[in-house]
Amino acid sequence: MGKKLKTIIAAAALIFSANTVSSQNQEAVAVSDTAKKEHKSRLEGIKPSVPKVSGLIQTRYFYDSQETKPNSFDIRRVRVSFAGEFGKFVDYRVQAEWESSPKILDAYVNFKPAKAFNIQIGQFKVAYSQEGLEGPASMYTIERPTAVNKLHAYSDVSGLSANARDVGIRFWGKVGNKEGYDVFTYKLGLYNGNGINIKDNDEYKNVALLLTYNPIKQLQLEVGQYLGHYTPKSVPADSIAAGHDINENAIKRNRTSAGFTVNSGDLFVRSEYLYGKTDNTEQQGAFIIAAYTFSRRFQPVVGYSYYQKDKSVDTDIQNDITIGFNWILNKHIRLQTNYILTDYSNSNKDNASLVEAQLSVKF
Repeated sequence: MGKKLKTIIAAAALIFSANTVSSQNQEAVAVSDTAKKEHKSRLEGIKPSVPKVSGLIQTRYFYDSQETKPNSFDIRRVRVSFAGEFGKFVDYRVQAEWESSPKILDAYVNFKPAKAFNIQIGQFKVAYSQEGLEGPASMYTIERPTAVNKLHAYSDVSGLSANARDVGIRFWGKVGNKEGYDVFTYKLGLYNGNGINIKDNDEYKNVALLLTYNPIKQLQLEVGQYLGHYTPKSVPADSIAAGHDINENAIKRNRTSAGFTVNSGDLFVRSEYLYGKTDNTEQQGAFIIAAYTFSRRFQPVVGYSYYQKDKSVDTDIQNDITIGFNWILNKHIRLQTNYILTDYSNSNKDNASLVEAQLSVKF
């Protein structure tokens, strides 16, 4: 009896040992398979996604009382954009435009380790005016306020045509999510200061900062600052070779903005004040735009813009009054009409009128 019991116990131990080894082997295989899947997932996570192609076509009819040939149809702009991702933490965008001539507008890579801290490198819009960041497909008026065009787009006394863009690096983020909206946002950038597709031609770098605060979802307060230098295009490219100091012709260019935006879904109101100082010349301007959306399709729009190219000259003032109407056919197609009265009453210029109708198609 004792001998049989020993035999049974030994057999049971052998079977248990075999099952244990088999179980361990299965677990090892399972762990190996899991590791392979995780490794494959990580590799797939850094593969570039198929670029998404989008674009904008805007055609226009306009009558301008200041033009020698005052009325015409034209292709206002054509934009094509390629955007994609390298996993969850990296995205990119390249956008080209044909307006007066073909050009690369945006070409950047975004590194997004956290919602509160992101890094953007390349060419993109300089952020110190909220209205200046709006694209033409989302603007309530056909034309930007003159103050924004002049002081945000480098086209004031600087004389640079830059589409409000520059080459550099930007740190940005969103902080304090509250009931589906972000309370604070920041954009802090370092730029060449010469506009699109142009290298720096002095040793200075330009700094731009835009801060926004939403006390409630429908109200955004904004403040921006730009500090920097630029060297005029008129400076000979070989001036350094001729023995001149690279910074000798650099001119100070500073900008400040403050404003607010009200957006309740149907009601939209935005206003900003912009101040600039270029060398010893001070400029200033302000605007307000208001629109209301009926039935998600119809938007009456009114706007007022003020711009003074030189604060020391009382006659150098431009006032623009805009009355418009937008018809949103669907998410891809929008028809806009604007009448703009420009008042030069403080100068020797005659007042001017601009009538526009613009069709925008997004794809």
